[in-house]
Amino acid sequence: MQLISELKISDKKSLQLFKGDLTDIPNDQKVDFLVLSAFPDNYLPTTTSLIGALYRKGLYVGKLAREKELDLRAYSHCWISKEIDYPNIKRILCFEPEPDPAANPYSQIAEIFQSLTLLSKSHSIKSIGLPLLMTGEQNYSVDKVIEELVNTSLLWLEKEPFETIKIVEISDKKVELLKATIEEKAKHFNKHNKDNDYDFFVSYSRKNEKEVDIIKKELGEKFKLFIDTQEIEIGTNWLDKINKAMAGSKRFIVCLSDTYIESKVCKYEYSFCNLKYIQEGDESVLPLYLYSADLPFEMSILNFYNAREGNTEKISKFCEIILQKYS
Repeated sequence: MQLISELKISDKKSLQLFKGDLTDIPNDQKVDFLVLSAFPDNYLPTTTSLIGALYRKGLYVGKLAREKELDLRAYSHCWISKEIDYPNIKRILCFEPEPDPAANPYSQIAEIFQSLTLLSKSHSIKSIGLPLLMTGEQNYSVDKVIEELVNTSLLWLEKEPFETIKIVEISDKKVELLKATIEEKAKHFNKHNKDNDYDFFVSYSRKNEKEVDIIKKELGEKFKLFIDTQEIEIGTNWLDKINKAMAGSKRFIVCLSDTYIESKVCKYEYSFCNLKYIQEGDESVLPLYLYSADLPFEMSILNFYNAREGNTEKISKFCEIILQKYS
C-alpha cells in the first residue's frame, strides 16, 4: 500500500489515505478491524466487491456471518466477526445499510462509528482499515460518502482511543477525490481547540421541542446553548455542524424520553455523550428524564433529574440548579 495523504491530529492519532489493496495489507499496516459493507444478508462474492476479492484469497464473509461474535444490526446495521485467520486483519466489521443510494449517507456512516465505540474498550481497537464504503455496487454518491466519511472519522479519532483510521482505495479517481478532501480539511483543522464554542449541547428528540423551549428560555441568556433547530440553517451539512458542536461543547444536557431512544440521530449524539461521560465524569453529562421509556442499560445507570411526564415545574427546577451550579 502506498501512503498518499495523512492528517495528523496528535502525535499518535492520524487519518491516513492509501492507494492499494485491502486484501493485501503489509505487516507494518496491520489493522484491528477491517470495515466492509454489504447488502443486508447478502455476501455474494462478486467480481467487483471487496467481499469477492477476499473470497478469492480464501476468506468467505458469508461463513463469518454464520459464526458472528456479535450482531448489532438491530442497533446499527453492523455485525462483527470472531478473530480471523487472515494476514494483518484481526476482525471484520460488516456494515449492512438498507439500500437507499439517493439518501445522504450521514446516519449510515455514523452507525459504523457507534458500533466501533461500543467495542473499543473490550476489543482494544487502535487501527481501522476501510475502503470508500457504499460507493461500489451499493451505488451511493462518491462525493457525499467522501465528505461524511472524512468528517466523521476525524471526530471519532479525536474522542475515541482509536489511533489510526486507514482509508484504502485502489481506484485512481477515488484516491484523488479523497486526497483533495483530506488536504482541504488539513488546512483548517485545529487539533487543540481549547475554547469551547458552547457551554451546553442540548441533545433531544424533535418531538420534545416544547420542553426544550423551557430550557432555551431559562438558560439561553446566561449560557451559550447548541440547539439544532436554532443553530443549523436550512441546506447546510447538518451532521458536520452537529459533529463540530459536540466536539466544541463543554457539557451536554441529554433529554431522555421514549422518542429520544427511538431516534437514530439521538442515539448517535448519545454515543458521543456516553464517551464524554466515561472520560470526564458525570459533571460533563446532565441527563434530564422527560418521559418514561424503556431505557437501555447505558442510559438507565445515569444519575438523571426526573421531570417525568414533561413536568414543566421540574424542568424549570432543573434549569435553576444548572444556573446556580455553573453560572
